[in-house]
Amino acid sequence: MKDYFVYLPKHPANSIWGCVATAAGYTNVLPNKPYPPNQHPLDHCFDWTSGRVLQSFQIILISAGSGVFECAAMPGVNAVKPGTVMVLFPGIWHRYRPVAETGWVEHWLECQGPVFKQAAQAGLIQPKHSLLNVESIDEFNDYFERCHCFARIDALANQDLLSTLGLHLVAMLGHLSRGERGFTKAIDDIVQRAHMLISLRCHEPLDMHGLADELGVGYSNLRHSFQARIGMSLRQYYLNTRIQKVKDLLVNSTKSIKQIADILGFESAAQLSKQFKVQIGESPGGWREKRGKYFRKRSLLPHQAMGLSGREKEILVMLSKGYSNKEIADELKLSIATILSYLKNVYGKMDVHSRTQAVAKYLSIQSS
Repeated sequence: MKDYFVYLPKHPANSIWGCVATAAGYTNVLPNKPYPPNQHPLDHCFDWTSGRVLQSFQIILISAGSGVFECAAMPGVNAVKPGTVMVLFPGIWHRYRPVAETGWVEHWLECQGPVFKQAAQAGLIQPKHSLLNVESIDEFNDYFERCHCFARIDALANQDLLSTLGLHLVAMLGHLSRGERGFTKAIDDIVQRAHMLISLRCHEPLDMHGLADELGVGYSNLRHSFQARIGMSLRQYYLNTRIQKVKDLLVNSTKSIKQIADILGFESAAQLSKQFKVQIGESPGGWREKRGKYFRKRSLLPHQAMGLSGREKEILVMLSKGYSNKEIADELKLSIATILSYLKNVYGKMDVHSRTQAVAKYLSIQSS
């Protein structure tokens, strides 16, 4: 691949993703060549002596070669090797360069937007962990290959696609930093099993100590692990799950509030209503009135809403395509008398008096 870089404008239309790709590039720095290249805009140029401070986030993958990296958030000079990802944060001084004897190959994407700021606030990416090592470099390479394809062909037209790749990359960075944030597979397994048991037993009272015993971990360990991994307490998650089940039953059944309370193990309809209002801000009856009828109405297909059977709908579709009564009879292997009987039922259910009116009404409903 030939070296390239491209810089893009930031404009409001891209902010729908919460991430705007503003630059991308690829450079194969050969051994003993000057670094960095001096063709970049002034606000991105730097020399080793003074370093640089950016106003955007950058993700840089080193796929070959070696070098060094320094930044104000990390002590000392840090080694860079193949599979190292450098994450540059806005407002933080940094500098980096390849070792002269080896050079290196760098792939980079620059982004702005609240997603990166939120990821930093949540600890998914942190300045003190500006260097991350990729276990499987091929996966990151694949993402950057797609990035290069979009950026080199028509970067401005592909800016949205580049921006969503930025979202993927920040998610992958969060995955890479799981160890630094104290997350392990063992913790993930415990939290996943706790989630499954709560979902299956949300109609029962929550016994957190009993749940910890069943999972084979200490109660304190379970409580802290769940809070750290999910972002809420076990009890709050249990309450949220119960309320979600209430919502499902409100919109997908005609059961009364009392019946739903009995199904989900609430002490009474009054207790369910109280917890629902605290969580959602309105009564379950009011919530159902606003949303439940809409969902049930929309769940009916047009021919079902008119009370048509499958066969009657089939005949109506053939009418809309211009079939004659005889052609419909031949196609369905029915007598013309049977077709006329079906049509009489169709006209009655649709409150029309002719095939022309029936077809017009059917097409109108289909397009609504």
